[in-house]
Amino acid sequence: MELTQIPPANLVPHEKNAHSELRGINALAQTVAYLGIIEPLVVLPADEKGNHTIVAGHRRHAAAVQVELETVPCIVVDDPGAGDQLVTMLVENLHRDDLTVLEEAQTYQQLTLLDWEPERIAQATGRELDRVQQSLTLHQLPEHVQQAAHAGQVDLVSAAALAEFAHEPKVIERIMKKAGGHWSVQHLIAEERHRQAAKDTLDRLKAELVLAGVKVTPRPDFHSEGCTAVRLEHLVDAEGNAVDPEAVKSEPGFAAYINRDYGAKAEYYCPDPSAVGLHPVPGSSAANRAEREARDAEAEARRAAWEAATGVRTDFLLSRFGTTKGAKVLFRLALRELATTSMRLPYNEYAELANALCGGEIRELPENAGMDRLTRATVARWLTRCEENLSGLVLGRWGDLDHALAYLDLLVAEGYELAEVESEIHQSITDRLAEEAAEDEEEEGDEDDEGPGPDATVYVAAEVENADDSIPDRDGDAKADDLLMA
Repeated sequence: MELTQIPPANLVPHEKNAHSELRGINALAQTVAYLGIIEPLVVLPADEKGNHTIVAGHRRHAAAVQVELETVPCIVVDDPGAGDQLVTMLVENLHRDDLTVLEEAQTYQQLTLLDWEPERIAQATGRELDRVQQSLTLHQLPEHVQQAAHAGQVDLVSAAALAEFAHEPKVIERIMKKAGGHWSVQHLIAEERHRQAAKDTLDRLKAELVLAGVKVTPRPDFHSEGCTAVRLEHLVDAEGNAVDPEAVKSEPGFAAYINRDYGAKAEYYCPDPSAVGLHPVPGSSAANRAEREARDAEAEARRAAWEAATGVRTDFLLSRFGTTKGAKVLFRLALRELATTSMRLPYNEYAELANALCGGEIRELPENAGMDRLTRATVARWLTRCEENLSGLVLGRWGDLDHALAYLDLLVAEGYELAEVESEIHQSITDRLAEEAAEDEEEEGDEDDEGPGPDATVYVAAEVENADDSIPDRDGDAKADDLLMA
């Protein structure tokens, strides 16, 4: 190595400099004008034109040019190899100028072209391996997603998750069109995964039917005017015997459609029963059954959407309140409610969430547990009770409407973004409480002379085993299933 003074005009930027835009030069120039260049630049030996290529120090060089220094101190080194040059420049920029995620990713990609593994890149740059691997996924994404990450509109974790759909640009387009914050993107990704899984199931079932010789058609409108198609379970032969789908499914005059209402199921039917000597079961109520199936399908779809949203909401609870620092945000609220109610310990699936939030087995806290652990345990109990109450309302069990509404509002205030199904539940609860309040006001107006009415707190009740005794029974309350159908 050699330390020497070189005029700025004889220094040229490296052609692969990761920092295409040199930011913050004005502030650096003021320091250089006062103190000069304190730390030498690192440059390569002079070329045939007498110019030295900068390996490290592009911002110091730009500042020296701006204040018109005659020379700058430089360390001249032999060519350390393309990879080492890139790493030297990248590490300098990482620590000095907040390199954008896209610029960082582009440099990592250049290193992989030089056969650098992610582990080696992480070790050389001091970055976490996960961050390096996430950055390397950016180049797989469409240009508009990369630019969104570059502008900070999409965080690196969300952008990396989108790489799962790199071969499906329409999916990425749908997500980006609706994307808000981090949790909004997680909701959209969960929905797309569910949609893709359903499509794969349908494609596989259709292929199996075709291989079995079954004619696969779109779903008939069995109740439309002039439609003669009838499902096989609603048909009998001339002797009154039921039709065996397995025996006739591949024969002429029979077909199947894929029922998507309950996941994916083959439904066999006869397009024209009279043509093959069949007739409907006497006294059948196909129309009533179809109406019931439609209601069940709608409830099942809403239930599936709720389960997907619950998965994302659980991730939010763990990330936001699953530490001592996060739990302290809710400690006072949780402690006040726990102190005034007979709230039991969580069990079943809620016990697992409580343990994760607590950071250990909540039922086996040691007698000498410190305040940090007690804080997390208290908030864990309270949050799981909130989750149990909210899910109880949605899935047809006991639940406190006021409590559920306040809980959803709290999550939003803490940075959570409601999924579509959660927003619908929020609106349903709001409407129900408004209706109950209006009814109470009307009753009070009619019964002014009869003293105060019953407790105005509204609960939704449905018979379930092991219902929480702390929530009172109210006759005549709306069923929680109505929230799913609202």
